[in-house]
Amino acid sequence: MPRCSKLRPVPRRWIAPLLAGLLLASLLRPPSPPPPPALAVRSLSSASAAAGCPAFRIGLGDDPGRLIDGDDPEAPPVLAALRPDLVVAWFNGYRDPASGTVRGDLLYFHHWAAAGRFAQWAAQGYDLMIITWENYDGQSVHYGPPTRGDYHISSQFVQDVRALAALLSAYPRTVYFVLATEFSTYPACRYDPACADPLAYSDRYNATTAEYYEALIPRLMEAMAAIRSEMPQAQVGIGFGGWLATFDVNTPAEQAGRSLIRLFHPLIAQSDWIFFQSMIGRLPHENGGLGNPDQIQINVEFFSAYGKPIGLAHYNAGLPGHERLDVMRDDLLRMRNPAWIREMWRKGLRMFAFMAYGPMKYNEDGIRDLAVDFIGRSRAALSCAYLPLLRR
Repeated sequence: MPRCSKLRPVPRRWIAPLLAGLLLASLLRPPSPPPPPALAVRSLSSASAAAGCPAFRIGLGDDPGRLIDGDDPEAPPVLAALRPDLVVAWFNGYRDPASGTVRGDLLYFHHWAAAGRFAQWAAQGYDLMIITWENYDGQSVHYGPPTRGDYHISSQFVQDVRALAALLSAYPRTVYFVLATEFSTYPACRYDPACADPLAYSDRYNATTAEYYEALIPRLMEAMAAIRSEMPQAQVGIGFGGWLATFDVNTPAEQAGRSLIRLFHPLIAQSDWIFFQSMIGRLPHENGGLGNPDQIQINVEFFSAYGKPIGLAHYNAGLPGHERLDVMRDDLLRMRNPAWIREMWRKGLRMFAFMAYGPMKYNEDGIRDLAVDFIGRSRAALSCAYLPLLRR
């Protein structure tokens, strides 16, 4: 991992021009937008989360056991090539087919703890990110029937994340929790069990979905408190669908898109990070001009007003196992631009996590090489000498 190099003394004859340049830059630079009104912002609460030489902390998923320990022998070469700062694990909610109750899959985490893997991963220098999700529409056959959004509003969810935080409480490196990623999709089949028109209930707060969000927000508050009670050093936030920042509906009858995000101000205020995802599986010209780099930029610009570190919790070119490599190639070619990297850093992006290592296993279309190049450029784009000028 790159380290900050020591700064050389500045020659005395340079001091006056340097100060003049800094003064001019400060006068010309547009002011940062203020945080939204009436929001008690927890500022960039962790110096280690916001600082450091790499432009972004790089994450890699989707299974630390496969990546680091070689449970999948084709995974470690990807890990060695990308050299991520953190590894990503998913904590999934499901409905027990026998009892009909909802619960979280803690089995993997108990297995890893019993095998001493957490200690090994920490000793190898990896931070850990836990993303919670639920099988809301039954898309994962492994996890059985749809939860229809019941898990994240249940007391069982709070019990489960408390147990998970207790299990990880001795982890000596940073642990990030991304709660309820893509939560605005969870009501999709709640009010239409056949899921015939899921968009009618996704991403919107109205007379129908109000009961769900009014249960979800306080439950996520409880979950944050439960995690911190067991693991005060944890870095916690909620996970927004990246598409929400790309549109807005704000009428007396309905709030959707950005206005739905604004309903979560109390949670954002208590969060250490703001997390979002980007998983567009189409090229820009197939998607009204919007590709993943565009969606990422829109999210970072929107969330920058909160003054918190921003994390891209899971990037992928489509659903896992159904990625379009031509999309990922186009994304990486665009995002490797140092100007794009610097702009995202300036506006608060501090983490970039690849959702899955699968697309890079065989280096088809040079995807792994491009990912390595993107990471290398992100780490070289900003030196420690520039951090005082670019940090908030």
